[in-house]
Amino acid sequence: MRSLLRSSLALLAIAVGGLLAFSQLGFADITAPWKNLHVSSTTETMYQPKPATITEIEPISLDCRARIHTTVPIEGRREHRVLGQVYRTDTVEMTAIGDIDTCVDSDQVQVTNNDDGTASVRVPAEAIQFVRPRIDAEATVGSVDYDRGLVGKFTDLFPWVSDNSGLTPAAYAYAQAVVGSSDCMAQAYDLTTQAMIDAYRDQMVEQGFDADDIEVTIHGTPDFGGSIDDETVIGGYDFEVNDGGEICEVAPDAYGSTSTDPDDLS
Repeated sequence: MRSLLRSSLALLAIAVGGLLAFSQLGFADITAPWKNLHVSSTTETMYQPKPATITEIEPISLDCRARIHTTVPIEGRREHRVLGQVYRTDTVEMTAIGDIDTCVDSDQVQVTNNDDGTASVRVPAEAIQFVRPRIDAEATVGSVDYDRGLVGKFTDLFPWVSDNSGLTPAAYAYAQAVVGSSDCMAQAYDLTTQAMIDAYRDQMVEQGFDADDIEVTIHGTPDFGGSIDDETVIGGYDFEVNDGGEICEVAPDAYGSTSTDPDDLS
């Protein structure tokens, strides 16, 4: 009986006149040769079910003084429609793991060796940039769960059915945008500032100064870049934020303390 039904459905797919009845059964997304008739469509959405979490902020060397590590939960959906009826939903879920560097234009940093043997380092905020947001594909892939559903497993057998190749890459792209967003960078800035101060202090200690004789100050507020919200579209995918909640939060121990007050970390 099941074999007969599948054969009948395949035949009905050939005739436009039979498309309406076929779509009511909900078995395939016909995209050719009837594409111009607009009988089939897909809707792609990326959803962030809960805030991304900044898990660690570490001081590093060279011009990039701090690295911010973040995990981003992502759910992607692709809904397939025929004549407005959703018959199939592909989904992907992952917890993306990524990071971004906080770099400083060294030409704008003023280092002063004082007559009393102390040193002063002044960093203007406009010299600070957040660069190279990355998703660690190897670390993330274990969390990727892709599901095309029972109907998807059946209809993927037909050559005219749209594939799902873009869903997982789109989830990676959205996660990367979150990692580099102002929503995360601004949330973490107090701790990032402390990490940068510690990185400069460590460098000066390596040059022979006593840690107690080094003053590092950061003046102003940097440009945190763009924000993520429900109006965001990346690669044709719409995005939905977790019930209107926060995009990003900072773990209590992100910089080795339960405090988010940099004065408590000095």
